Amino acid sequence: MRSGIGSRWLSLLVTLLGTLAGAARAASAASEPPSRRTVLSEGMKAAAIPEPPWRTVLREGMDAATRDFDGELALYVRDVSTGEEYALNASTPMYLSSAIKVAVMLEVLRQVDAGELALDTSIVFEPGDVRDGMHPMAKVLPGTPLTVATLLEYMMVHSDNAAADLLIAQVGIGHVNAGLERRSVRFGPLISLLEDRHHVYGKLDPRGAALTPEQVHELGRRNTLGTRARALSEVLGHTPAWTGSELESAFDAYYAEGTNSAPMRELGRLLEQVARCEGLSPATCEQAKSLMRSCDTGRARIRAGLPATAIWAHKTGTQHRRACDVGILEFQPGHPIIVAACTRGFRRVTEAEHLLARIGRTLTKAFQRTPVTTDRYSAPP
Repeated sequence: MRSGIGSRWLSLLVTLLGTLAGAARAASAASEPPSRRTVLSEGMKAAAIPEPPWRTVLREGMDAATRDFDGELALYVRDVSTGEEYALNASTPMYLSSAIKVAVMLEVLRQVDAGELALDTSIVFEPGDVRDGMHPMAKVLPGTPLTVATLLEYMMVHSDNAAADLLIAQVGIGHVNAGLERRSVRFGPLISLLEDRHHVYGKLDPRGAALTPEQVHELGRRNTLGTRARALSEVLGHTPAWTGSELESAFDAYYAEGTNSAPMRELGRLLEQVARCEGLSPATCEQAKSLMRSCDTGRARIRAGLPATAIWAHKTGTQHRRACDVGILEFQPGHPIIVAACTRGFRRVTEAEHLLARIGRTLTKAFQRTPVTTDRYSAPP
């Protein structure tokens, strides 16, 4: 009898100790920082879901590439057919430079679809429309009328800044920004390319924000920051002359504002909408893709790492210590892959171009060894 009572007391004691231990574990978990619990949870989920083969190849390739790159890379890749994606610093806002011209193109074509603008509408190129970064427009005489279609070609194919600002003046930069909001993509505020330069030079001297288009054009002809800083000093009568280092600090201060910038994930979402023809009629959607496929800049960037059979519809952007290449890639027709890549912090553009070309080679390796899904993506009617 005593033995039975002892057993019951022992059982009760074991139960009590188990309850106390469970409570202690619960209290310990509750006191653990939420971030750690989240990381553990996400890690467990990731371990349960096998990584797509293409993403493994891309991740390993980018790990190696960024170790060799003296700068920063932000990259977003998405297989539209499967929804699988790869992201590296993809939520970090990056200065886009001429890559903002994709958003300008989309607003121009939206207004064409709405009957607010026609592709054969003429816009006169005036003396005050000169810009730095002119390419075909450098040969156009002031007073020459150019159609919207021609300006779109100059802007998207040759990345002409004068053509871009003529189109921005025509459709309104406010409408360009509103168009991005309608598409629910998060960009920093976009401004014209003339204003872009005004913001940089204005960091050195408030008078820099009032430079004439002709003065900005002449400053853009200086190939180094040092010579440009000295030329700006002469224009504004500043002594002693600013140095290249001071002008570089002005660029950095401007970039930090987030103007003409966007995270690669957001830019990728915009490009996916283009791939799906969202917000565009079939005709203007095809025109947008055709313009991007014809892009003649950035031959040493992502395109340099792609096979000749790949279709790369893209837009580049370049500014001091900033370089981008963003677009829609197809190794097989009808299977788009969104690629948005921007770099910063490098010393020479060639360094960024080598990295971007390496991205092209890694994408080729990743997707050409990965079976393509039989389900083609479908554009909305």
